[in-house]
Amino acid sequence: MEPHAPHIFSPDYYRQLGRVEEQHPWSRHMQRLALALLGRYGGGSLTRVLDAGCGAGYFTLMWREQCRPRLAVGLDSSLDGLILSHRRGLRDVVASSVDALGFRDGVFDAIYCADVLQHLSREAAARTLAEFARVLRPGGLVFIRTASRRGIGAKKHRDTGDYQQWEPEKLRAHLEPCRLQVEWMSLVDWLPGLAADLQAYRRPAPVGDVGLHVGSAPAGSRFSGLLAIYYHFERLALLRLGWRLPGGHRLLCLARKR
Repeated sequence: MEPHAPHIFSPDYYRQLGRVEEQHPWSRHMQRLALALLGRYGGGSLTRVLDAGCGAGYFTLMWREQCRPRLAVGLDSSLDGLILSHRRGLRDVVASSVDALGFRDGVFDAIYCADVLQHLSREAAARTLAEFARVLRPGGLVFIRTASRRGIGAKKHRDTGDYQQWEPEKLRAHLEPCRLQVEWMSLVDWLPGLAADLQAYRRPAPVGDVGLHVGSAPAGSRFSGLLAIYYHFERLALLRLGWRLPGGHRLLCLARKR
């Protein structure tokens, strides 16, 4: 693992996360997909929204500014992340664990949860999804982004007790008991993810949380431009053509509370 790949809950993790959220083509791709899907399935009815695991707060702020909900709450268990969120101008921030939300039943119209489930045990992930269902109103939406299974063949990533990767069937099986019905689901980041798996094939299979590592793509560089072009066509395939990709390093899912 490279030394510049900090682990979650360290101050450097949230500082690097803030830079990635603002500058990397991968992050812009993920943000645009999330906002497009929430807009498509939620229309103008998403007035009270929760970013569960808001990190450095960039998406919460973008959601608030672009969609104008009456209430946009950023929640995280890390004070380092919440301090960065507050510095960005967010005032409705809450320190809490995602598996024990301190909100009343049915208070939110939508929940956004990005790159949180992979950091939870199976038991904590089940409690978290049940909590999401509890605080959502009937018909409310939850958008989930989580790490999908990486690696090829014998070099597939191995889970640990506090870190797990997800396949579509596994996530669906966790959502259904919570009365969360999948409306849209796909793997994403297909070709860049495949390239990363091929590049890593000669190294030992990774185990557990390998830290925050996103390949360098300086703004204005040729590589950044190529990534932006690829992600433009990936969004077109997913959102306009209705494709579902055969692979990728992230799993996106939008589900509705029955």
